[in-house]
Amino acid sequence: MTRTKRYRFTLFWASVLVGLGVGVMALGVAAAGVILLLPGGVPVPYGRPPVLAAAVALVAGLVVGAPLIMIGQLVQVFLDQRRLLASIQRSLRRWEDERESERDHPMRGPVRPS
Repeated sequence: MTRTKRYRFTLFWASVLVGLGVGVMALGVAAAGVILLLPGGVPVPYGRPPVLAAAVALVAGLVVGAPLIMIGQLVQVFLDQRRLLASIQRSLRRWEDERESERDHPMRGPVRPS
């Protein structure tokens, strides 16, 4: 398994979480709009005003959708950091190998400490 394919599953589900969060938020906004703008009104239990039901639908959509978006983006950030740190580690290894080969050069001999 190559390095790029190893975390594709996790990246996919992080993107799904972000999309699901956006969908839930949009659903809350749409539900609030339907409650307010429907001419006959939506039957609201216990005789509450439709504005209150619309506010509850809007807040519920935001409260449920926002954590899904944040969790998905947090997982994406962790995966990006992992990729960047792996790149930095490869660069440092390459740099150390170059310094090691310069130190033990066959024509110059070992470097004397000063």
